[in-house]
Amino acid sequence: MAKRCRWCRVSRDCVLHINVVLIVIGLIFMLDVFSHLYLRSTMFPDIRLYPVVIRGWLFWIRGLTMLSYIAEAILGIWMAKLPSLIKYGGYILIGLAVLLYTVSIAVTRFMYRDRFEYFAQLLVYQMWLKRTLGTIEAEFSCCGMVGVIDYQTPSANRTWSSGSCCSEPNCPGCNPKVEEYLWTIEMDVARDNIIESVFLALGMIVMLMHFHGVNFYEDLLEDDSDDTTKATEEENSKNISFGEESSQPSDRNSDYLRK
Repeated sequence: MAKRCRWCRVSRDCVLHINVVLIVIGLIFMLDVFSHLYLRSTMFPDIRLYPVVIRGWLFWIRGLTMLSYIAEAILGIWMAKLPSLIKYGGYILIGLAVLLYTVSIAVTRFMYRDRFEYFAQLLVYQMWLKRTLGTIEAEFSCCGMVGVIDYQTPSANRTWSSGSCCSEPNCPGCNPKVEEYLWTIEMDVARDNIIESVFLALGMIVMLMHFHGVNFYEDLLEDDSDDTTKATEEENSKNISFGEESSQPSDRNSDYLRK
C-alpha cells in the first residue's frame, strides 16, 4: 500500500509552506473586510437598509470565516510538526466548513441582481431624505438621485452641494454611480472568496496527500517496531533472570561436594 502512494507523497516543508500562504491570504482578506466596513461607515452612515454586500451580518460572517481560515492554517502548521489523527480530522472538518462558507459567499454575489439594484436605489433615496447625499455627489461627480431635476421640483426646496456637478450640463444622477460602486464591492467580495476557496482546497489536498500516505503509515510502523523491540527486551530480561536463578542451585551443589 505504501508503494502505491509514493507518487502522491508530499514533504513536510511543502505542508508548512502552503499553510503559511493560507495565513497570509487570510490576513490580507481580513483587511479587505475592515476596509469595506470603513467605507460603509464613512460614505453611507446612519442608513437603515443597506444592500446585502455592506450589511452588518455579512461582515460578521466574512470576519468569522477569515478567523476560521487563519485558525485552519495554524492547525495545519501545528499538525505538520506534531501529527495526530485528532488534529487531522479537525483540520478536514474545519476546512470543509470554511470551504462551504467561502463558496457560498462567492456564488451568492452573482445572484439576485434585481434585488441588488433595488436596494442600491433605496440607499440613495434614504440619503436624499436625510440630506446627506452631498458627500456622494462630491465623491462620484453626480447630482441628485436621477439628475438636476430633483432640485428643480417645487417640493425639493433645497440647493445642491458645492462639490456636485449639478451646474454643469449632462450631469448624471447618483443612482447609476452608486450602483456601479456597490457592484464593484460585490465583485471584490466574490473575488476574495473565490481565491480563498481555491487556496483552501489546494491546502486540503496537500494535507491529504501528505498525511494519508506518509505520516500515519510510518507512525504505525514505528509503533509496531517499538512494540516488537519492547517485547524482545522483555524476553531477553526474562531469559537472563531465569539463567541467573538456574545457576544458583549448581553453585550450591558444588559447594556441598567440596565440603
